[in-house]
Amino acid sequence: MLRSQQLGQAGLVATAYASTVRALVAVITTLNTEIKTLADEVEAHFGWQPDAEVILSQPGRGVVLGARVLAEFGDAPGRNASAKARKNCAGTSPITRRSGRPTMAAAISIKRYAVTC
Repeated sequence: MLRSQQLGQAGLVATAYASTVRALVAVITTLNTEIKTLADEVEAHFGWQPDAEVILSQPGRGVVLGARVLAEFGDAPGRNASAKARKNCAGTSPITRRSGRPTMAAAISIKRYAVTC
């Protein structure tokens, strides 16, 4: 089946597809280079933050994710009154719903694109 004659595109169409693929590969290569450069800059500057050691001590947090967490929550120590307030601001607090007798606590998942708390 795979060794039989296959349908193909006209030469002009195949050439156009090849040009498109080459252009996309060039764009992806450039983006990967820029991402690496940006990650290196974030790594070089993130250590200057006073809270960097605390943020990096949390499991699963690297420099890039730590910088993102710092950017989301800010570096003002009095911004949230408590850990619960910060959790509410992030939208990760469980919500208790009552329906009749049983009580159910459900965790919610919210995609936050901008922090306004």
